[in-house]
Amino acid sequence: MSSDDATTIDVGSWFATLLHNWWVILGMVVLGAAVGGAITLAAPKEYSATSSVYIGQTTDANGNPMAGLNSNSKAATQLLASQALLNEAAKRTGMKVSASRLRKETTVVTPSSTVKTSTSVVNIVVITVTDTNKERAAAAANALAAVLVERISPGVDEKIALLGQQLATGKKALAASVARSTAAQVGLAAIARGGGSAAERAAASTLYVAIVQAAATEQEALDSSNQKTELLLLTARQVEQPRILHEAAVPDSPSGPSLTLNVAAGALAGFVIGIIVAFVRRRLAERGAPAAAARP
Repeated sequence: MSSDDATTIDVGSWFATLLHNWWVILGMVVLGAAVGGAITLAAPKEYSATSSVYIGQTTDANGNPMAGLNSNSKAATQLLASQALLNEAAKRTGMKVSASRLRKETTVVTPSSTVKTSTSVVNIVVITVTDTNKERAAAAANALAAVLVERISPGVDEKIALLGQQLATGKKALAASVARSTAAQVGLAAIARGGGSAAERAAASTLYVAIVQAAATEQEALDSSNQKTELLLLTARQVEQPRILHEAAVPDSPSGPSLTLNVAAGALAGFVIGIIVAFVRRRLAERGAPAAAARP
């Protein structure tokens, strides 16, 4: 007998064994599905609440993106896993949740965007908290988001404050320059209306003309500087400053456990166990046959 024939006979006997024990397999499938469904119905329902945070993008003095804490999503993820942040967030929920429990219930995801063949991490952190209490899940997700924003915002807040002071100083200097120019122009107008020869009026106007010209040059420089400061301030507020993009709402429906998934998993497990039982029964039958034939 060739090896191919032996293989065919073995495969055929396997199918014969499964066919002979179909009721065992079917029973195990039904039992597994029933157990999966029972476990699902007995288990407490879980609710998932999700908040998202824009961590910001650090920029240089010209407003160009650069590496920094606010552009590092991994740093934000590590902060969310730190004991200090979890302790603070647990307190803010106001629902007697511990930091250790919050750590187990929290999942942090950093989305990525793919452009052609390159993939880059987006400066967004998505925080999901799963709890048996839906109000507590939402409160915890929002607390984590709020504490994270507070932890990564001080540097940007300081930059915004400094830029605001710089802009206020620049606007004050511009206003003073305009006032000097206006006063000099008033003086020139008074000289023009006054008496005296043209040479005398020209000599008297020299100082005022110089003031007006110097003020015009100064105002041009101040305008340019103030515009740049305003642009940097806008960039800091709109691009660099971390903020909560999406607050977690109290979920309407549970996120788990899934009855369909657990029933399917139970049925699959029952199917596998049923196959094992079928072959065990075959082996026991094969061992019992020689013993029965040996008896007188």
